[in-house]
Amino acid sequence: MQNKKYLNIAAGLVLAAGMFVGLTACSASKPVPPDNHTSQISLDWAGGYYSALAGESNGQTDGAVSLWLAPNGGYRLDLEHIKGIPRQSYTGKVEWIEGNEVDLLGAPPEYARWRVQENQLRNATKGWTAKHVPPLVAALALPDQWTLTQLADDHSDLAQKPPELTFNMAQRVFGFDGCNRLTGRYQLDADGKLSFKPLTGTEMACKQPSPERAFRAMLGHVADARIQGETLVFFAADGKKLAQFRATSSHALPSTSRQNNASLPE
Repeated sequence: MQNKKYLNIAAGLVLAAGMFVGLTACSASKPVPPDNHTSQISLDWAGGYYSALAGESNGQTDGAVSLWLAPNGGYRLDLEHIKGIPRQSYTGKVEWIEGNEVDLLGAPPEYARWRVQENQLRNATKGWTAKHVPPLVAALALPDQWTLTQLADDHSDLAQKPPELTFNMAQRVFGFDGCNRLTGRYQLDADGKLSFKPLTGTEMACKQPSPERAFRAMLGHVADARIQGETLVFFAADGKKLAQFRATSSHALPSTSRQNNASLPE
C-alpha cells in the first residue's frame, strides 16, 4: 500500500530526529502506571494534526491550527489567521503529562496543552479537536514553499520567476505558475496517491516567456507524488516523471547549517 511508503517518507521529512535540532526525547513527568496503558506508548501519536477553529460567536471558521509532533520530543505549531495575525510559528520540546497529555513548551498557553487520543488531539483549554492527517499531507505542508526545478517537455527559463506551490493540512494548495497566482484543492485516493482538482488563478498577461501554460497543464495530469529529502516529484498515471520541486523558504525547525531550507535528513 502507498500509505506505508508515505509513512516512511513522513518519518524522514516531518518526524525524524535530525529535523528537531537540539531536541531530545522527554520522559513522562510522572511515573508510568504499572499496566503501561498510556497514550505515549500505546498510540501512534507522532505526525501532523490539523484543526479549523470555529468562531466563538458566529460559528464561522476563525483561523486554524497545524501541529507536527515528532517521536524524539520536538514539535512545530503553526497558528493561521488567529486574532488577525496571518501566521505565527512555534517550535520546541514536548513534555508528556502522565503519559496522556502533551505540553508544548514555549507555545501560547491556550494552544500548549493537548490530550492525546486515537487519531486526534483535544485541546485541554478550549476543547478544540485536531485530527491526525495522512502522512503525505503533513509532509507536503511542512515546507512553506516548493519551488519548481524541472518540468518535463518544457525548456522555459526557471531561474527568474520559477513556479511554486504551497500546501496546507486542509488539503488546499496555493501557487504561482510563473506568471499568475493559483489556488485550489488536492486530494488523496484510497492508496494515498495525489491528484489536483481544477485550480483557479489570476489572468494577467505576462510580457516575458514563462512556463505558465505547461505548468498548469502538468498539474492536471498528476496521479502520484513522492518525497525524498528536500525533493518533491510528481508522476503521471503511467509513471512518467512530470515535474520536480525543491523545498525552500521553510520554517521547519532550522538547523545552524541550513537556515533557509527544510533541514531535512536524507
